Amino acid sequence: MNEQQIAYQQVQTPVTSDEIYGTQIQQEVVRNIVSQISPDSQLYEIEMRIRGYRKDINNNKWVKINGAVEPDNMLVGRYISYLSSLMNQNTSLSNLSSLQINKIMKMAIEWIADDLDANGVGYGLGSDYTERTRIANQILNPLFLVLSRALNGMESRRIWNSVNLSESMAGGQLPQQKKSFWSNFNFMK
Repeated sequence: MNEQQIAYQQVQTPVTSDEIYGTQIQQEVVRNIVSQISPDSQLYEIEMRIRGYRKDINNNKWVKINGAVEPDNMLVGRYISYLSSLMNQNTSLSNLSSLQINKIMKMAIEWIADDLDANGVGYGLGSDYTERTRIANQILNPLFLVLSRALNGMESRRIWNSVNLSESMAGGQLPQQKKSFWSNFNFMK
């Protein structure tokens, strides 16, 4: 391939400002959706709820629940650390079967039950089984929902479809910088 052919391949069709704007809006929508379902923000919400806070829907700020006793920092740290190994983008973008989800949930339920039984007094929970149940539910419910999004690759397909929609809005291709012939082979690195 000579230089003239390579230069011809690098020339792109002009993109209108409407196409660029449409693509930017679609990308922002995808970013917004991804940030809302991000496991990191969900972990923060779980931590705040375990600590006895609720989110005020009027001003979107965390407010301490009257009379709520904040659990021991060791409990909060251990549970958030444990959850972060399960609630991450690797998990939510996986392709898990229902059997795999059930096994992960069984493992989490057993660990939480064992930990609360063995360390409940050390965490300052004593024999307050309703508080133990509250904490377990605040951990297990979001975990199950994140795992459910990975059922048969559902989450990754949704994101992929959003990207494809974004591409179709841009006339079949996203606006991009000029690419050299060899940049098409970057996937091999």
